[in-house]
Amino acid sequence: MLAELGDEAGAIAEAEKVSRRAPNSVDMRAALAALYYTNGRKAEDESVWEFACDNILEGCSKYRDDDWLARVRRWPPLMREKLAAFRALS
Repeated sequence: MLAELGDEAGAIAEAEKVSRRAPNSVDMRAALAALYYTNGRKAEDESVWEFACDNILEGCSKYRDDDWLARVRRWPPLMREKLAAFRALS
């Protein structure tokens, strides 16, 4: 929500807090990767994404599907765009 409202610094801070409390949350890891990427934090974006893909049981494969993100996870449009921009690098 914070990112949608234009507070990306706040969104990053909240996502970092949640990912520390729930380290196996792929949602937070994917959101952080997208936020880090759009804020030029390249080393961190890759690290967070790789952790989600390699170390969490459910992995990150579903997060490559924009329709799934919209319908099932109900990610807001801006965050889906940010994640799509990050994924375009791969």
